[in-house]
Amino acid sequence: MVLNNDAKCFALGELHYGAGRGYRNLVGLIVGTGLGAGVIIDGRLYSGGSGGAGEIGSIAYKEKNFEHYCSGRFFQREFGLDGGTLFERAKNGDRKAQAMFAAFGDDFANVIMALLYAYDPEIIVLGGSVSKAYPYFEKRMREGMKAFHFQNSLKRLKIVQSKKANIAVLAAASLCLDSP
Repeated sequence: MVLNNDAKCFALGELHYGAGRGYRNLVGLIVGTGLGAGVIIDGRLYSGGSGGAGEIGSIAYKEKNFEHYCSGRFFQREFGLDGGTLFERAKNGDRKAQAMFAAFGDDFANVIMALLYAYDPEIIVLGGSVSKAYPYFEKRMREGMKAFHFQNSLKRLKIVQSKKANIAVLAAASLCLDSP
């Protein structure tokens, strides 16, 4: 029997059925209640020696960790509203809600740069509830990424939103395709 977590299944799903088709090195980044990633290296899921590769939310950042600043928890803590409510407000032209997502983009730039330094993927596919608001934090995220030291990696990097709602479910069946 082969099992894995949602972020790793998400990355495999994107590799086999989604935006990651045709790429050999990608990260599937789930941005929702928490923050986790699935890492694909040379066309295969990379879990690390003990299965912890991709647990980017647990990396120390500022006085807490990335997940504290770069997940749906950020909006609840900082603004007292869930990300879904803020997303609806932003879509309806609420400038305060749009500014809240822009503030999120400042810290999210550091998550993307950490992934680039660690794995140097060709593509990062965003999934999870917060990823739906990508258009509202992308600009500030990209501004923050100007600090990245390897600009050639940054120039070729693609960051896209997942287009398939339940891609992790498809990927769960694909785990056997990736197992040795």
